[in-house]
Amino acid sequence: GKKKKKKPLVAADRVTPFDRWLGLDKDLEAELNDGVDQDVTYVDPSDASNYVSLSLVKPMGIAFVENEGGCGGVFVDEVLNSGSAASASPVLARGDQLVAVGSTLVLGWEFDATLDAIKASDDSATKLVLFRGPTSFLYGPTKASEEWYQENLL
Repeated sequence: GKKKKKKPLVAADRVTPFDRWLGLDKDLEAELNDGVDQDVTYVDPSDASNYVSLSLVKPMGIAFVENEGGCGGVFVDEVLNSGSAASASPVLARGDQLVAVGSTLVLGWEFDATLDAIKASDDSATKLVLFRGPTSFLYGPTKASEEWYQENLL
């Protein structure tokens, strides 16, 4: 048969009873856990409680970094003491994924485009929506639809 191309990671909850019966679940789960932190628990990107939303005055003092792995998008690398984010509530955490700026969905955007969206916001305080979980859930097969974001978060 044709050699299957490496498919994107399958979430562990997608392993079927049939896979288990054939003994394939070991391979699937081994592949799942290959280089992945064993402690990663599934964080549902379609559950609004896994997002933090806050409005910040500029300068925000957030150091964003582009995600690795070609999915695009940026995450919080560091919250600097000098900006409004330092004293904000909820507190931003390293690794929080930036999802939206104001009502603009910036999921998967390139670094510069994302920062331009933040710069372009001329509200007195800019609303940021961030996902608190791994990119594999935010951008993988479990990702939420744009409609879901519009209805629930933006």
